[in-house]
Amino acid sequence: MYSTFLIASISFAQEEPPESEDRTRQFQFETNVRYRSMFLPDEIMDMYFHDEDDPGANPLKRPSISASVFGIELVYTKANSSWILYSEYMYCTMDEGYWEDIETGVTPDHDDGDWVRPDNFSGWFIGANFGYNFALTPKENDIWLSLVTGGGLGAGFTTGTLTFWSPGASDDTCYPGAPAYIRKDHCDPDGAKVEVPPVIPMVDLTFSLKLNFADRANIRLDGGLHDLIPYYGFAAGGVY
Repeated sequence: MYSTFLIASISFAQEEPPESEDRTRQFQFETNVRYRSMFLPDEIMDMYFHDEDDPGANPLKRPSISASVFGIELVYTKANSSWILYSEYMYCTMDEGYWEDIETGVTPDHDDGDWVRPDNFSGWFIGANFGYNFALTPKENDIWLSLVTGGGLGAGFTTGTLTFWSPGASDDTCYPGAPAYIRKDHCDPDGAKVEVPPVIPMVDLTFSLKLNFADRANIRLDGGLHDLIPYYGFAAGGVY
């Protein structure tokens, strides 16, 4: 009996242990900071507003519409899909200047435009984006590159204002009948003009090149449409 027990014990000891359970996590988190530069091309604005190079127009350069955006992100990635939650601050970097809209079918009056000055005009936004990662180099590499495309939705509110001067009427007490670009140097503003509602939606279309460093950090070069305005920028942060 002792021999039988000994042989059985040796046989049990020689059996291979069950394979250990694979506990490798199938998802990752990222925390990133990001910067974006938004701009509206002059070719688009030329369809709606006169500029200094238009025949007969005033020699006043129309300002360029632009903004700087600073944000933070929390990213959840599984397989090739990423979900991005973000919060951001957008600051208008447009200079003050003269805006004269194009009126079709009439002789242009180049002195009937407004002078507009941004006064701390900015906005705060939150939103969520989805991105799909197309690997451009093998993921097994310590450093690998991917193309990320996607989009999403958000919402936010604006603060500050766009202060404006209009051309003077004949009965104004301050420079009556003078154009706005004269009155802005001598008269109080005629009011505040905000061309967007206080609460606005945010629609995103994104295209990015993402560099992953051994699943510890990442850098992303971004481009696309933010609230349907072209932008370029970058994001960087840690992976865990």
